[in-house]
Amino acid sequence: RLDHDAAMEAFSRFINDQALNQQQIAFVHKIISYIEQNGYIDSVSELTRPPFDKPITFVKLFDAKTRSALIDIINRLKTNALHIAG
Repeated sequence: RLDHDAAMEAFSRFINDQALNQQQIAFVHKIISYIEQNGYIDSVSELTRPPFDKPITFVKLFDAKTRSALIDIINRLKTNALHIAG
């Protein structure tokens, strides 16, 4: 599990740097909540399934550059989680 402060820290620069709108910020907060509960997101494909698929899908919500930056953070958190667990 990742604590809330660590999760927020991991995504705060992304939120600030990307000048996200409210829907995008809400999506990032869904990701943070999921990671807090589950430790990490195993596969980026999870972002296309519940709870991430409503009200707007990941692909429609972010442009390619922003998706890539978000995926980098998600993958880095997974790598760190697996490294700590291993």
